Amino acid sequence: MPSPNALIGSATRYIQGRNAIQTVYWKNTASRPDQTMKLLKLSKTCNFGRSSSDLPEKVKQSVQVKFY
Repeated sequence: MPSPNALIGSATRYIQGRNAIQTVYWKNTASRPDQTMKLLKLSKTCNFGRSSSDLPEKVKQSVQVKFY
C-alpha cells in the first residue's frame, strides 16, 4: 500500500500553440490504510516565451510528396 499522499503517476505534454508545458500528477488522498483510496489530479502549466505568428522558414518551404 502506498504511503499517504503518495505520488501515483504523472504525465507531461507540450502545448505548441501556447509555448507551454503542462504536467499532470495523480496522488493518493487516503490518509490511513483502512480508508478508500481516492485519486487527486493536480495540474501545473509552465509558459515560456511568446508564440510567433510567423511560421519558421523550414515550415514555409513547400515539399512535393509522391504517393506510390
